[in-house]
Amino acid sequence: MTRKFGSELKDIRTILNVSQRELSDNGKIISKSSLQRIEKDDQIPSVDVAMKLMNRLDIGTDEMEYRLNGFALSEKELLIQEFRDIGSSANITGIQELLKKMDRYLKKNSSPYIANLVLILKSLQLFQKEQTFENARQIVNPIWSTLEKRDEWLYKDMLLIANILYMFDGETFINMKERLLFFIQKYYNLGTVKKLYIITLLNSVLYMKKNNLFLEAEDELNIAISQAKQQNEHIRYLDALSLKAELLWLKNDKENAIRIAQESFRKLYCLEEFDILKDNMQDWNKLTNMDAEAMIQPLTEFI
Repeated sequence: MTRKFGSELKDIRTILNVSQRELSDNGKIISKSSLQRIEKDDQIPSVDVAMKLMNRLDIGTDEMEYRLNGFALSEKELLIQEFRDIGSSANITGIQELLKKMDRYLKKNSSPYIANLVLILKSLQLFQKEQTFENARQIVNPIWSTLEKRDEWLYKDMLLIANILYMFDGETFINMKERLLFFIQKYYNLGTVKKLYIITLLNSVLYMKKNNLFLEAEDELNIAISQAKQQNEHIRYLDALSLKAELLWLKNDKENAIRIAQESFRKLYCLEEFDILKDNMQDWNKLTNMDAEAMIQPLTEFI
């Protein structure tokens, strides 16, 4: 059940034992009569006034939004959060389930942003099926056509770009990546932007891998591994380790490659991330002509 700003503001003020006079800073922010009307939900404050009142109560916008939504994330925000947590284009089951939820949401609500996330998920499905970006790119082209024209990208724009980056080629890829990294740096201390940085790095590495430039991606991959570990992004960390193992194999450091691949595969198995595990093991088998199943055999036998 959603609540209105004014009545929620009054509840917080009462909890903190702050008077209307104190909240209004002796009328410097807003008059007492206007504050009374706001708290009765008879008046909607300007954004500037609302922010000043919230600052007086030491409450942030995220917490206020959470309270206004009945101490829960909105259905839309939950869908966006699930999208961020997909982890990999190889997470076929997760993508299918999220598409169903988003389709149900769009039948009841109009949201161009959720519709764009649907396009991205469908492009990921197509990529996993065809293992080529050509047709997948056509699905997300409208997203880039819109965002390419904007001088400034907001956080949710960056989330879109980070997840389609590796589907584009040449100068388009370079342009997207440079602009995305610029805005990530600008927003770096905001919420989940650090995790967005990891997604961007890993998708850049994937682009390099698909374009026979894998060895040149080593620095970015090492940063992604370090960042994923720091941010407790366990699935992306293990996915990145699988890529690291492949890269080490190409550098003829086969002993470390096998050790890291085994660590990644076993942990993905224990976390039941079977779609990602299957995809990574297939890449490993193709590269090394080894049987990745043997690396997790002790676990499968135990189960």
